[in-house]
Amino acid sequence: MAIHNEGFRKKMRDLIDLGFDDQIEDTIGTIRIASVLDEGHVSAEHPFGANVTEALEDFLERARRLGFKTKNLDNYAGYVEMGTGQELIGILAHLDVMPEGDLTGWRHHPYEAVIDGGELYGRGSIDDKGPAVAALYAMKALRDSGAALRRRFRLILGLDEESGSRCIAHYKEVDEIPTLSFSPDATFPVVNAEKGILRAIISKSAEVYGDGGVRLAELRGGDRFNVVPDAATVLIQCGEADEPRIDGLFAGFETSRAPGGVRITSRGVPAHAMEPQKGDNAVQKLMSRIVQLDLAQPDKDLALAMYALAGRGHSGEGLGIESSDDVSGPLTCNLAAISIEDGETGNMKKMSIKIDIRYPVTEDSERLLKRMELAVGRAGAELVLSTHKRSLYIPETHEIVRTLLDSYEAVTGDRPAPVSMGGGTYCRFMPNSVSAGPLFPGQPELAHQANERVAIEDLRRGTHIYAEALARFNEI
Repeated sequence: MAIHNEGFRKKMRDLIDLGFDDQIEDTIGTIRIASVLDEGHVSAEHPFGANVTEALEDFLERARRLGFKTKNLDNYAGYVEMGTGQELIGILAHLDVMPEGDLTGWRHHPYEAVIDGGELYGRGSIDDKGPAVAALYAMKALRDSGAALRRRFRLILGLDEESGSRCIAHYKEVDEIPTLSFSPDATFPVVNAEKGILRAIISKSAEVYGDGGVRLAELRGGDRFNVVPDAATVLIQCGEADEPRIDGLFAGFETSRAPGGVRITSRGVPAHAMEPQKGDNAVQKLMSRIVQLDLAQPDKDLALAMYALAGRGHSGEGLGIESSDDVSGPLTCNLAAISIEDGETGNMKKMSIKIDIRYPVTEDSERLLKRMELAVGRAGAELVLSTHKRSLYIPETHEIVRTLLDSYEAVTGDRPAPVSMGGGTYCRFMPNSVSAGPLFPGQPELAHQANERVAIEDLRRGTHIYAEALARFNEI
């Protein structure tokens, strides 16, 4: 009897609804582990920190209690599996989360996992722990429905998606690659186009002459490439006569007197780097005022160079890389971080910025890089490429896209067109892979932001869609 038989489908739906309280409890439990990359405490045993390893072991133990086969792949990744047969269908999720940022912006503590007004608040609730647990319970519903499993299904759980995807590279080295896969780490109904991602560090050094004048004693802001920075601070070294001018220029910023100068803090609004226009970049705000100061050299040249390259807007204009296409829209550039420090040798000073670029799927990445190198070279700066993830595009006619669209329509009654995004998922590292959910059409993107949360009923709907998709993949 085929799984598309209404009897099997009804049993799957009933199983999801009957077990939904348990699903929410498991989701709460996963969120309560602060699985943020801990670079200061990595080791051979814990490549991303013990807290991230704990999140994996906790999830695998929850899966084992539900009767699934599990495997830990050297604390880089793990998986949950069911079914039989030669073909492997993958579900690509991750358990690492972004840092919580300024706690004053949170309505509830990010690791308390509080349900408030029908929404579950917490870091990872939407990206990607809530969806990972939803996929687990979708697998359980298909298995427990009594359907004959003609394929193997594997929920692959990475631990480094937010900071380099070393986990998925390790997985591909040591274990089986699925025939096709999808990731519950984006937007419904299905994302069939992901922009290319370029991350780079631009730095410029210059020699310091003399000790006088207005100088940048300290400058720092931002951290992660894929987040619009929500805070930046500068310590301006100056004389008392300069302070009124500085106070006026930075009116509206947080200011305080410091030994030998003025400390100024810029506040912004964080957002995912794939949509920098939805945030308020604290580094850019601060730099827009710094370049108006009568700075001594080389501080002035350093600040003007970095501001010209990436200090204005988010189109990449300063780097000469503005572009757009009909499939995935315009290129975006996020000024993610800035710092100033003493140079490696002699009386030198160096300013550095981190940038995160999401480029259209039809853009020639080599041409893009050449344009960046020319712009950076003209500024007398140096470009170091940190990450390059090439774009992904799978046509709507592809079997995996059609199946996910059919599944979404079966549950919701709607059939919107596939969408593109600037975000990156594991899908670009796997063959025949696209993302689907957990965000529903028209909903705001809350990943990487304060008050990250997911509606409880959206988790339920998403679980039904994933179960329907697994059922259909079982019959392909």
